[in-house]
Amino acid sequence: HTLMGMAAALAGFFGVPLGGSLFALEVNSRFGIEYFEHTVEAICCGEVCLLVFRALAGLAIAPIWHITEIKLESAEPVTILYGVLLGSIGAFTAWVFAMLHFKVMGAFKAFDLLDNRRAVQRSLIGGVVVVTFGVLIPQTMFWGEFEFQTISTLGPASGLAHIWPTSGSFGFEMNNFNSAMIVGLSKFVAISFTVAGGYRGGFIFPLFASGAALGRAIFFLCPFIPVQLCVLCMAAALNVAITRTTIAT
Repeated sequence: HTLMGMAAALAGFFGVPLGGSLFALEVNSRFGIEYFEHTVEAICCGEVCLLVFRALAGLAIAPIWHITEIKLESAEPVTILYGVLLGSIGAFTAWVFAMLHFKVMGAFKAFDLLDNRRAVQRSLIGGVVVVTFGVLIPQTMFWGEFEFQTISTLGPASGLAHIWPTSGSFGFEMNNFNSAMIVGLSKFVAISFTVAGGYRGGFIFPLFASGAALGRAIFFLCPFIPVQLCVLCMAAALNVAITRTTIAT
């Protein structure tokens, strides 16, 4: 029942009945889908939930992000090699994030901030760090669902939702290699302190946003790699490395 509930919720939330359902099975395992005997039920449950949710909400079953108007018509053998390269870079980057997060959580534990009796101090420290980064680099704010569109397209900060002023206190814009790297790496810090501070947000969509920024940075260095691959492969690589959801992601 727990797995079916997760499959339904994730399929409806992500908008993808196959990926969302498989995510529920993979995220509970260390080596792929260990609950393979429940795959068919999970996918069916996810499809029904997505259909009902979108129908009640009046939403179309369609992409929520559009990185480019021009679609990749085909995949060449070299495209797969680009994916291997980007996956390797993403794996190393995820390791850097994991080490950072272990350090942050270790510091919170050392100061006894993980005890519920010190929840106010814990949330205050986490909130100060997250908001400080948001004031300086507004693209790092929130959990990434609305920010991903702006980050992945190098859109102006004026396109950011729920933020004012949209360009932060110093007019930060993500429009070159350095600013893309700043957004990607700063998002790592924001993610870690969000989790350490006990706030909602998690890893999945925030890592997508960070991966999109780093993918854009890679595209500045390697413009011969399609930008769609740079963004999506880096977003996927970070999420796979941290959540161990290879097939679903």
